Amino acid sequence: MSVDSWFKNYVSENINIDSKKSARAKTSRNWLTSNIKDLSQKNEENLELYSDSEFALKMGSFARKTQIRPLDDVDQMIIFSAKGSTANLDTSQWNQVFVNVPDSAPELKKMDGENGLSSIKVLNYLKQLLNGISQYQSADIKRSQQALRLELSSYDWGFDIVPGFRTVDDEQGYYYYIIPNGNGTWEKTDPRIDRQNLTEYQKETPIDLREVVRIIKYWRKAHNAVCKLNSYALETTVLDFIDTNPIYSNSREFIENFLLYLSKAVLGSVQDRKGIQGDLNSLDYIDRLEIQEKAIYYHDMIKEANNYESESMSEQAIKSWTNFFGD
Repeated sequence: MSVDSWFKNYVSENINIDSKKSARAKTSRNWLTSNIKDLSQKNEENLELYSDSEFALKMGSFARKTQIRPLDDVDQMIIFSAKGSTANLDTSQWNQVFVNVPDSAPELKKMDGENGLSSIKVLNYLKQLLNGISQYQSADIKRSQQALRLELSSYDWGFDIVPGFRTVDDEQGYYYYIIPNGNGTWEKTDPRIDRQNLTEYQKETPIDLREVVRIIKYWRKAHNAVCKLNSYALETTVLDFIDTNPIYSNSREFIENFLLYLSKAVLGSVQDRKGIQGDLNSLDYIDRLEIQEKAIYYHDMIKEANNYESESMSEQAIKSWTNFFGD
């Protein structure tokens, strides 16, 4: 078997999510949001959704198509109408947003806490709303930090459901979203930008960029030291790498060069491309050095594998790739 055939088969069987399972997950997600919409509109005391067409926003790695097997969670944002609320959106602390609800919005006002609108109370409201869906009455629904975790025995995956609000357009026509920060108040985000970045970079990239991200995430998960680097930060680093290394012939060459780049990049900052969170690299220096060591080690391994492949030594190349994948 050629290295190319083995590599494609390994990725298909072990890393990429099966297309049929992905389609079922999308269908179940659509069914979920449709029921939330219907239930929200049944009672005037329920919080008003942002709009019929924009209240449900896809987010997370499943939405970006960078999630690896097993498919265990699907992220979904439910956007409510802020009803004229105001917030300290100009704060330099992206994850310390306080929302002030006007008296003209009694449904929201009753969810006030010590620092304005309580994200915990909004999460609890959303949990209560989900319990009103008959098919979910026996489901396991738990609040965990920023999201509600909905587990159904009928699916292999669960839903992480996040309530949020859309900001008003600024002078440039830009807006973003605020979601729970896990401590009772709110934080800024915009999953649209993450999806758009991948789409734009894919246009200029001769390989399947999302698949390469999945492969590198799989490698991260297989090795304890690398796991310390946040998955989202690693995905961002891939795009940073493309900015400086736009030319490569295939995925295996890309991975070889990326690992060398990562060995240096992990020592510095990894800036959030949304322009919201700042530095995504929160590792201490010892952890950074450990990841640097692993990146160099596996770079040398894959460089050797690619050399083996060029010399038609398929068995040796496949053995190196097997070690890379942690098998």
